[in-house]
Amino acid sequence: MKTKLIYLLPTLFFAACLGNKETEITPSLLYPQPQTIELNNEEGYTLNTVTGDTIQPIILESGDTLITGIPIPAQGKTIHPDSVSQPKVVQLIGPDSVINAHLNTHKIPNDLTVIPVNKDSLITLLVGEIAKKDTLHYILNSIGDTIPTGIPIPAQGKKVPTIQPKSKKALVPRIKDIVINNLQYLDVNQGMASSYVLSTLEDKRGNLWFGTNGGGVSMYNGESFTHFTQKEGLSNNYVLSMLEDKSGNLWFGTNGGGVSMYNGESFTHFTQKEGLSSSIIFSILEDKRGNLWFGTGGGGVSMYSGKSFTHYTEKEGLSNNIVLSMLEDKSGNLWFGTYDGGVSMYNGESFTHFTDKEGLSNNYVNSILEDKRGNLWFGT
Repeated sequence: MKTKLIYLLPTLFFAACLGNKETEITPSLLYPQPQTIELNNEEGYTLNTVTGDTIQPIILESGDTLITGIPIPAQGKTIHPDSVSQPKVVQLIGPDSVINAHLNTHKIPNDLTVIPVNKDSLITLLVGEIAKKDTLHYILNSIGDTIPTGIPIPAQGKKVPTIQPKSKKALVPRIKDIVINNLQYLDVNQGMASSYVLSTLEDKRGNLWFGTNGGGVSMYNGESFTHFTQKEGLSNNYVLSMLEDKSGNLWFGTNGGGVSMYNGESFTHFTQKEGLSSSIIFSILEDKRGNLWFGTGGGGVSMYSGKSFTHYTEKEGLSNNIVLSMLEDKSGNLWFGTYDGGVSMYNGESFTHFTDKEGLSNNYVNSILEDKRGNLWFGT
């Protein structure tokens, strides 16, 4: 009996193994297996075996078709040393020699180009005399109106109906997959109105404002976005510049819609119809006296006192009528960065021009900064 049991156990074990094999489940593959494509170096494939697209021949710069899949005889071009320029030998400089490490530093000449304001300057000219007799100081705006320059022009903004938009919950800023620093970004997927940001501003409350290229202006409070467009009362959806004045009003310079002032409840528009010299506003500045300066795209710079506009153009001494950037320095001088006119410094009485002739690296000045030491930096 024991002998029969010894022969029976292996048979039962073998049958059990066969039964378990039938019930095994093969796990699915996590990733598709590589596809093996047979080499075809005779007639070649006409369709891409992966995408299915038609395969086009590779054309060389000479216009010949590149032959692929077979060896092609090749021979390099030998260049004789006598046919090329010889290496330049530089004499070793002794240890006591002094080398100028700042070859791109240009000393500003003492005799700078100073252009005094004309006798019809803002300080000496009477308003009545300009209005009646002067025929030189004016600018034609894009709507065909003649705008006097060099004198104050009464101005009043146009208050428009404003719709207060609802805030939209913002997603957390994103971090790209491969970064070497803690750089985060906001995009339309996080709630932005546009991916193209032309200007940025942080207001006194800590809110961030983003002027976009066609999406109006977006306010971000760290948790949600609030979008202001033409539907809500903004004059134009292309916001080139922004400023918050001392009273907390926000000013938005637009590309074609002039300036929109937002006081938290309503928008007030300043365009050429309200006395602005141009409806393209590249830059905005508030000086120490509370005057607002608007750098325009072709109308020079316009100073708004709260009641009137005063326009400064090339006829009053400005170097160029397209003003991209502005700054008031610690001494109260105003600096205007222009398009191909360098920088014009205005001290209230005269203009002084700084161009590439005086040492400026380029006459297109996009930004201006004064550091803690009083040095001025011009981004060109």
